[in-house]
Amino acid sequence: PSNNNLQHTQYYRRLKATNPWPDEIQSTLRPAIADYVSGVLDISDQLRDAMCLALNVDAESFASLFGKHQCNNNNIIGPGQGRIDDDPPFWSMKLVSYPPMNGGDNLVRNGKNAKSNQGVGAHTDSNFLTLILQDPVHSGLQVQTVDGTWIDVPPTDSNTLVCNIGELAEIWTDGYFLATPHRVLRHFSNENDGTLTCRTSLPIFYNPKLDTVMKPMVDIKDLPWDRKQQNQWRRKNNIVLGSVGENSFKSLARSHTNVFQRHHSDLRILYDGRIMKK
Repeated sequence: PSNNNLQHTQYYRRLKATNPWPDEIQSTLRPAIADYVSGVLDISDQLRDAMCLALNVDAESFASLFGKHQCNNNNIIGPGQGRIDDDPPFWSMKLVSYPPMNGGDNLVRNGKNAKSNQGVGAHTDSNFLTLILQDPVHSGLQVQTVDGTWIDVPPTDSNTLVCNIGELAEIWTDGYFLATPHRVLRHFSNENDGTLTCRTSLPIFYNPKLDTVMKPMVDIKDLPWDRKQQNQWRRKNNIVLGSVGENSFKSLARSHTNVFQRHHSDLRILYDGRIMKK
């Protein structure tokens, strides 16, 4: 099928749903997450407005594509749960635990063998911005520089967030801001006593409203250009879709293949990441 036909199917609307919570066994999780998400979304809004200021773009007009997030101590209102004309930004969050390597594994920080200790393979995020609360002890997140070097993002304390630029921000700025190539490598277990401690990470993926289609809005020819190289890493079989919903669904299908197959067995993912009917 043509790309136009795929766009009109809007399979991504399946992403609109409520979240199941383990309230009966962990009653404090929901209010803690709601409070944290609310704060991080506020920071995301401020970063978005700062990007507009730097690019001489009207922040208020651009903010209308995102809507207003709605969180309180006991509830998180997500896409599709409010009025259609007052839909909040489409965001998602993961609570991730990376198991360590055992002492006999060979940890390679660079080069082809890095796949053997892979936590998450090299990729760029499909959303607008990603804000990550990292493990304060264990490193693992790496980003790639324009010359192809992978560098470690050191562990950070609870008052620090790591920010990655996503594919939708790259579309919006017509390539002035580039999506951040990154990956996660697993760490060693404790070499002294063999203790297996996992690395935890809390990424929040920040987006405009789910039905938004991003287009270049920035005239980059009038902006200062300091980047001397333009050889940023790109996944070869990755189509970057301006549709927030379609690009988000692409990420779900690729990152969580078993979940995608279990709950969307009538769909399949194409080589370039697009979703279509079987």
